[in-house]
Amino acid sequence: MTVPVIALRPTSAARPRVVDVSGAVAVADAELVARARTRDPWAEEMIYRRHAPQVASTARRLLRDPVEAADVVQETFLIAFQKLEALTEPAALRGWLARIAVSRVHRRWRWRRVRFWSAATEDEGLADVVDGGVTPDRRAELALIDDALRAMPVKLRVPWVLRHVVGFSLDEVATACDCSLASVKRYLGRAEAAVAVHAGEVARG
Repeated sequence: MTVPVIALRPTSAARPRVVDVSGAVAVADAELVARARTRDPWAEEMIYRRHAPQVASTARRLLRDPVEAADVVQETFLIAFQKLEALTEPAALRGWLARIAVSRVHRRWRWRRVRFWSAATEDEGLADVVDGGVTPDRRAELALIDDALRAMPVKLRVPWVLRHVVGFSLDEVATACDCSLASVKRYLGRAEAAVAVHAGEVARG
């Protein structure tokens, strides 16, 4: 059985457009960051409104727990606004926020292990978090991928989810995971191979 991984990506790469009270398209991220560094409340609000949906999507699809994901969103923006001066490339705000969110997700995974968390907990599956409706056949395929993801090391699972479920570019995955582009490509290759192997074993089962 072959699982079409690429089909999990969102069908649209369009990003939300934020408008000000006059209806004009909002300013670029770099300018918003510059203004937020001066504690401009409007700029901070625009940054949150523009990027909170993506941060929430990333956190939910990694944690598979909407309550914990909401906490990660709040923590991410609290940290971001405290550390805006550390952002060396303001235009890369989206990836930088994702890196903070992924870091907070890792903290929760570590805490889950402390509490003897296992994959048997009642978390959401891929069929619950991917965009659009899911047919019975697709739900079965996603269940296979879920099993493969649970068995993967975190360093393989996170890049795979960011790339194939959240829809990040390779560069954005590298930024979020705080690693090189070459490493991301290597991790993705290993993760995709693991998914294919697991699907093949189940089909032969």
